[in-house]
Amino acid sequence: MAKRARNKPIIGFIGLGLMGRAFSKNLIADGHRVFGFDPDRAARTKFKRLGGEPAVSPREVAEEADIVMISVPNSKISIQAGRGKEGFLAFAEEKAPALICDTTTADPEDSRRLAVMCKKKGVDYLDACVSGHSENVKNRVGLLIVGGPERAYKKVSPIFGKLLDDQIYCGPSGSGATMKVLINYLTCLQRCAIAETIRMGLRSGVKGDILFEALHRSAADSRQLRNRGQRMIKRRYTNPVSAVTVLHKDINLGMTLAKRSKSITPIGSASLPFYDEALSSGYGELDSAVVYKVFEDREKKRKR
Repeated sequence: MAKRARNKPIIGFIGLGLMGRAFSKNLIADGHRVFGFDPDRAARTKFKRLGGEPAVSPREVAEEADIVMISVPNSKISIQAGRGKEGFLAFAEEKAPALICDTTTADPEDSRRLAVMCKKKGVDYLDACVSGHSENVKNRVGLLIVGGPERAYKKVSPIFGKLLDDQIYCGPSGSGATMKVLINYLTCLQRCAIAETIRMGLRSGVKGDILFEALHRSAADSRQLRNRGQRMIKRRYTNPVSAVTVLHKDINLGMTLAKRSKSITPIGSASLPFYDEALSSGYGELDSAVVYKVFEDREKKRKR
């Protein structure tokens, strides 16, 4: 328990990719000691350069930290990182962390499963998903969407408030992950609608700059239009903010949630093939605005 007798809680981070490093950098700047683990040596090296303290395993992260945060590609990896002799749930009893927060975009069922695993070890768990990308996090802008015990949320809320400029408590375990899936699902559908509209406008003879400006200044404006519209018009797909592979995962999480809730998905069912085709065309690591190119590709096939 001595590790918690400090002015600022020690933070542990499992997953040191773009999002994990962005969070870690700001936590270090705020005066926290931050331990981190990632199986990728290069990621650990970059983390160390930020002032972080690399750990040899998820277990070491948990044993050194008061609060453990997770940021990995998917929730199956979150669960796997907790298992085994070196998992973050293998901590010695006297070195238990106070709280585990998973910021991963998760299948809500996995979040609830992980909450049960943590409860068995006597540790609170929050699914604290992020609406925003790593550049947002670097600038402390974005929304934390949190599910889990409300008392645990209230304890960590002040730290969340310094990391991002907005947060919302959604309810019991899995609620944050569910809300995140819904948000991401909608943004996937929006990208397709924006691509379709822009393609129609350009084919109808409207100049790209005028098209974007009119949409931007009208009732049709949205954050997705502002973030993706000009990329689509200018066909600027490199240096991705959110890659197709991520959006493909997100829309499939939404479709899975729909099946569980017995919801109909006519718009999702129409949009999913565009992400499937983007992957099969080799666009997976490009910015998700490249869904626009799938419209162009289909037009070329239709002319043959």
